[in-house]
Amino acid sequence: MKPKQISSWEKTRQMGAWKYGLIYGTIWGVFVVAFLYVINLFFHIDPKGMDTSKLIIMLIIYVITGIVLYRFVMWRFKEKMYQKWMDAQNNQKNLDK
Repeated sequence: MKPKQISSWEKTRQMGAWKYGLIYGTIWGVFVVAFLYVINLFFHIDPKGMDTSKLIIMLIIYVITGIVLYRFVMWRFKEKMYQKWMDAQNNQKNLDK
């Protein structure tokens, strides 16, 4: 990880895993639904189109999926990278002594 990424993650991890998942997972879910909506408009995948109820159901499903992904997968991945970096820094300090 780069120093800028480290400082950014240190700030992010102060919000906690659930808040992180809620914020970034929701953003991810909304973007996925918007992307799928646009794809449907251009390529007419669903001939009936996307009605409001279908859009709301998709939004709920993708937002919940995003929250779970960001809470359990992305948080652990980034935390592991951060811990590796911290361990490397501590090992370097011990070698310098």
